[in-house]
Amino acid sequence: MRTIAAARAVPNATRAWRTAAVLAALALAAAGCGSAHDGPKDGSGGSSTGAAAPAKGESWSLKYVDKVADGELTAVTATSADDIWAAGYERRDGAMDDPDDQYLLHYEGGEWQRQQAPAVLDGNIFQPRLDSSGPDDVWLFASGHDAASVSVARWDGSGWQRVPSPPGAVVDTKVFAPDDVWALSGQQQAYHWDGGRWSVHELPADATALGGAAGDDLWAVGFRSSGPGVGGEGGELNQPAAMHWDGSSWKITPTPTYRFPDPVPPEAGASLDGVEVVSPKEAWAYGSHDFNHGEVEQEPKIEHILLRWDGSRWHQEKRAEQDPCLSRDIYTHGADGGLLFGVGRYRSPQGRCTKLSWPRLPVQGEITAQSRQRLWLDPIVQVPGTRKFVGAGKVYVTQSGNPLTLPAVATYEPRRGD
Repeated sequence: MRTIAAARAVPNATRAWRTAAVLAALALAAAGCGSAHDGPKDGSGGSSTGAAAPAKGESWSLKYVDKVADGELTAVTATSADDIWAAGYERRDGAMDDPDDQYLLHYEGGEWQRQQAPAVLDGNIFQPRLDSSGPDDVWLFASGHDAASVSVARWDGSGWQRVPSPPGAVVDTKVFAPDDVWALSGQQQAYHWDGGRWSVHELPADATALGGAAGDDLWAVGFRSSGPGVGGEGGELNQPAAMHWDGSSWKITPTPTYRFPDPVPPEAGASLDGVEVVSPKEAWAYGSHDFNHGEVEQEPKIEHILLRWDGSRWHQEKRAEQDPCLSRDIYTHGADGGLLFGVGRYRSPQGRCTKLSWPRLPVQGEITAQSRQRLWLDPIVQVPGTRKFVGAGKVYVTQSGNPLTLPAVATYEPRRGD
């Protein structure tokens, strides 16, 4: 979950697409199958475009499941395989309206320990986001009850210290060091922490996501409302935007433009929702080309956008929609360049797409033999120094009369040779 305060500024078309995606996800949940953000499928589990089905045989491993609490984990960061932080909440009487319902989960010394929200934040960690650069530099961004302001705390290895709040809302963050932290406002501003204060940087376009390999190699992506491909008769309202920070300034870089065939549907536009930076010569950005649905009879197909940076320019990945991995949104990447697409797919650096599974919880307590179970992880991050990924979220247990939502942490490690 990227947004922690205020609604993210996105085009109408993008909001419409997300509404459809949420409805599709709820339908999957009711069926008790599939995986979070697993994209379009046909009956065989492969791509609906007719591409070859992905290889099978690899699985997530459940590392923590709270079989008592009704809730979920919504943030995670890892500094090593032995140091993982997560944040979540617990529902009480079907509601979540008390600061005591928010908590942190810390894995250290081989054990998971549940902790109260940092006292320096007055216990309020609604819509949390965790990020880190090392075991003594873990950052927690969170909003209060009003969701209009952001509070920040930093773990220095011995305790949580309050950090001054950035000037406005925060939708994404990137931590490189205690004195090198970036945050996005969700519009055309970025904030930088230099160890003593936040400075405001104006961006050349609206940005909704951050990704970077180093403090002088940072990308912000989103959309622009002017320039090539925007406006005019039948033109798009917005086009994808990618901005780069080289250590001294933010500059927009050219990206492909998009346009629906005539007649162009109402409020059409294209934007980028995420970016994964593997190295200065490899980055991936994804989003969608969409429109306001329900106003015309012949609606075109929503276009999935996947761009790749080769060190000098962005280019569109051809036939991405026909690939069982690349047709999905990228969640994170491994140190070797492997890409993870939610809990359902992994693409090796060599391009091999693998369909992932996860184990069922044992039948005991309130879990019946007839239950259907589904793993939902968001976010998922790389574990430094390893090939592993760790995700925080929940296990859905769908069963007659007693559905369960159990907070969970799971890991996945691609097999060697991929």
